[in-house]
Amino acid sequence: MPQPTGIEVVYSNDDILIVDKPSFIPTAPLTDDGDEYCLLNLVRRFEPRVMVPSGRLLREGGLVHRLDTATSGLVLFALNQDAYDDLMRQQRHDGIMKQYRATFSSYHDVLPDGFPEYPYHDVAHSCGIVSSYFRSYGERGASVRPTMRSDSKRCSGVLYSTEVEVEGEHDVLCTITRGFRHQIRAHMAWAGYPLVGDVRYGGDESDTFGLRAVALSFTNPSDGAHLTITL
Repeated sequence: MPQPTGIEVVYSNDDILIVDKPSFIPTAPLTDDGDEYCLLNLVRRFEPRVMVPSGRLLREGGLVHRLDTATSGLVLFALNQDAYDDLMRQQRHDGIMKQYRATFSSYHDVLPDGFPEYPYHDVAHSCGIVSSYFRSYGERGASVRPTMRSDSKRCSGVLYSTEVEVEGEHDVLCTITRGFRHQIRAHMAWAGYPLVGDVRYGGDESDTFGLRAVALSFTNPSDGAHLTITL
């Protein structure tokens, strides 16, 4: 149901809220004053309970996970502290499944600077898993690069996996539980298929962005039942 802010509520109950984030707006405030234009501040106008939980950052309220600014799709909020604590526990134990539709235009046989040789399957034509560690890259660490070595400089030290399922000629479904900043974008670029509009990772310029969060699956804090929400 669309709200006066233009944000569509996809699912809600007394404990959680799931909305469809438009492309090209930040998920949460980027500064401590917390007043800038972002999804969280739009949502709190019609559902102030998103600010009740207290987590790692007070300005983020009950936000359970983020999407990159350009990415659209499902975002999950907790509406009370018990639900927030439960969902964050699930997330720490790989209990929240997130699925994204990734859209690319063509194969690029030259990798962006800083990428190692790609060792996995052709994600556009066969299903499988792409795994790596990640390290910060570039000015102020604005980008990331996959690495096969956990001891690489500026490395996360945690192995992250993207399960890829071929959906169409220019689309794949990417499923993750544990996520790292730019994970799917970097894994797709590493495979030679940077996303539409993702010029940071070698993609073609576009008015659209080829990444949309289309499914969430987790245990509902309200009743302990398994819940899957899709677009």
